[in-house]
Amino acid sequence: PEYSFDSVLAGKQDAYITKFAADAKAYGGEVIIIPYSEFNGDWFPWGGTMGNNTPAKYKAAYQYLHKFFVTAPNVKFGWAVNADSVPDTAANQPELFYPGDAYVDIVGVDGFNSGKPTWMTFDQVFNDPITRLKVYNKPIYIFSIGSQEDTRKPAWITDGLSTQLAKYPEVKAVLWFNQNKEYNWLVNSSAASLAAFKSVLP
Repeated sequence: PEYSFDSVLAGKQDAYITKFAADAKAYGGEVIIIPYSEFNGDWFPWGGTMGNNTPAKYKAAYQYLHKFFVTAPNVKFGWAVNADSVPDTAANQPELFYPGDAYVDIVGVDGFNSGKPTWMTFDQVFNDPITRLKVYNKPIYIFSIGSQEDTRKPAWITDGLSTQLAKYPEVKAVLWFNQNKEYNWLVNSSAASLAAFKSVLP
């Protein structure tokens, strides 16, 4: 609760945010900050349907954070939707939470093939969210991508990151979620998966 939207908007985290912004500016290299990622899911406290959260509070908190970084030109702000809204209700659609063009530099998506309940292709995971993100006319990043380990994973990687990705020229960057967490998302979850990944690197 001490890090809720209400707390941030009340200024209770100002000292920390101010120092973070100063440190980011001093670093000098490109920094991409993604406040409240996957907000259209129900697994983080900042989820749009969690507690007393609302789209208005989400947008206000995002915009509030942004103002601390206006003097740090090396810092860009990303807006990361989850590929699927959970729950998939009218009140939890990503468009309701967009903070505004003045506050967002990059739009993007986190998407995963867990194989549960069904194995999904790259296109099945990403086509809908990428299509919806195009309307903002911002660079599009896949901020997180992964597939759980399976004999089909190497083919998923080579097809997804070559043939399928080529269909989306709007996507300017892809970041692999390289963790063994809920599932083994690691790019080297098997020798074959790692070889497949290496084969599609530019």
